[in-house]
Amino acid sequence: MRRMPLVKQTTAAATLALLGTAVAAAQTGPGYDIQMSRMIPMRDGVELEAWITKPSDPTGRVPTILELTQYSIDGGTRPEPPYFAQHGYAFVQAEVRGRGRSGGVKSDNLGPTVGRDGYDLVEWIARQPWSNAQVVMYGGSYVGMTQWRTATQHPPHLAAIAPYVPIYPGWDIPNTNGIPQAWTAVILGYTSGRTLNTGFIANQEYWAGKMLKQYAAQRPFTELDRAVGIAADDDWWMTDEHGARAPLMTVWLDHVGDEAFNLAAEPKPQDYAAMGFPLLTATGYFDDDQPGALHYYRGHVAHAAPAAAAKRYLLIGPWDHGGTQTPEKEIEGLAIPPAAVLDMKKLHLEWYDWALGRGPLPEFFRDHVAYFMMGAGEWRYASTLEGASAGELVLHLADGAGTPQGIFRSGALTARPPGNEPPALMVSDPRELPELEVAQYLPGENLTSQFRGFEKRALVFHSEPFAQDTEIAGQMRLTLVCEADAPDFDLWAQLMLVNADGSAVQLGLPDVRRARFREGFFKQQLLKPGQRVEIPFEFQWVAWRIPAGARLRLVLMPLNSPVYQKNYNTGGRIGYEDPQQARVAHIRIFHDAKRSSRLVLPLAAAAR
Repeated sequence: MRRMPLVKQTTAAATLALLGTAVAAAQTGPGYDIQMSRMIPMRDGVELEAWITKPSDPTGRVPTILELTQYSIDGGTRPEPPYFAQHGYAFVQAEVRGRGRSGGVKSDNLGPTVGRDGYDLVEWIARQPWSNAQVVMYGGSYVGMTQWRTATQHPPHLAAIAPYVPIYPGWDIPNTNGIPQAWTAVILGYTSGRTLNTGFIANQEYWAGKMLKQYAAQRPFTELDRAVGIAADDDWWMTDEHGARAPLMTVWLDHVGDEAFNLAAEPKPQDYAAMGFPLLTATGYFDDDQPGALHYYRGHVAHAAPAAAAKRYLLIGPWDHGGTQTPEKEIEGLAIPPAAVLDMKKLHLEWYDWALGRGPLPEFFRDHVAYFMMGAGEWRYASTLEGASAGELVLHLADGAGTPQGIFRSGALTARPPGNEPPALMVSDPRELPELEVAQYLPGENLTSQFRGFEKRALVFHSEPFAQDTEIAGQMRLTLVCEADAPDFDLWAQLMLVNADGSAVQLGLPDVRRARFREGFFKQQLLKPGQRVEIPFEFQWVAWRIPAGARLRLVLMPLNSPVYQKNYNTGGRIGYEDPQQARVAHIRIFHDAKRSSRLVLPLAAAAR
């Protein structure tokens, strides 16, 4: 018998091995099937592209998780769709209008249209032969917002939502307390065109360099989107009041302080009242969208039916925006205790099972609010967010000479009310470019960086070392009693915990305020000469054990950064002031017996 050549023998053996593998795969398989690029019609005829991941060979109809996103819908690379499909759920990822193969225009994706599309998707899923008509929603950031937008439309088959770190258009984006954010241009670049531009978002050298260049040249804020490279007339545009196309960032800038425009699509009291399904919200101490997440949550607390309270859960921990979605062992230089590095997919799976009557409430949720006490390394629980706090500690700003003279000759934060002290003087000169002076430190800036306290215009106040461990839980509040010789100005405030060994960590994120919005960022009031006003700050919600021997550090500065639209202190139209007309603001911050600037710490309730 003729022998097969060695090469052919090897090839045949490999083929048989592959066939064996294929047979084994056919018998077992990945456990899920993917249907790519399914086009789903909306009520107005526009079609949205979706990827559908389903369990292989289910024994019956299955519940569905819906993700309505402006990001990626590649169910083959994302870990969530296969994970949930392998646990008995279909997972539908749908692109919003103007993204992927979806029809329509992007400008519809921040208003009520995206909620109506969410409704149509929920009801389309409920009609499918593989669906058991139970639909829940999933996702964070923009995708958290689409859940709230969908919920306001009240689709009959929406059974639960789980928005984490949701943006709140008009509240925490595209402005912070009424101050336009430059970061908006980066997000528009990330989602420019129809595909997700991961290379762009990773290229911080490019977009941060562009922002710094615009800042150094004192170019108009309206140019920033084009400077970054966004096709503002062809891609990210909106229709202005005249019916013409205008760059989206310009339209937003033109409506800073306009409540009707900014909050047109937000959930209304009657919307919350009709939300009877389970709700799980998650955010972090360093999440820049925490204000939006908690604003939604508090709206639900205030207006939802009493029966809904039993199905409402809040999870808040030591995470940033991305870390809340996928907790890690370290966030921006800060080590995260192992107990806070949760498996979010597993927690969501267990919570969805409970919400749909498929399983018990996750053991993790011992009460309706779960928060992590940093410094103690443990989870704490309360029935309400306010229940995490019990009492306050008031620390007054003080300096016998009036103005602190640097980080080593700082003012004080004292529980004793101050006496008759002169005010601290702060100078805000918009023509200065302080970020260029610290540019070498910016790439490495993280939650433990301390260089801000050394800046030229910084005013620093320290508390005495704490005599004993002191736990706080809630939002620290700062009130500055001010007077200025300019009609407007911006301030920046940072709170740090300084340990006995000199190391430090931010307690939440810095807060920024614009004087004209001191009574709310939809109420503009310019200052008059000699007018004394209170500028309120509210920091991130945090829970932290301040160890004995540690101190608090408060750093105050004029806000003068490429990260925000620059205020030239003239009181003119926001974003359109002439740099040539810039005014130097001399700001007096009072800290005496009659006019006390003060920091209020929310003390933590006893551990549960």
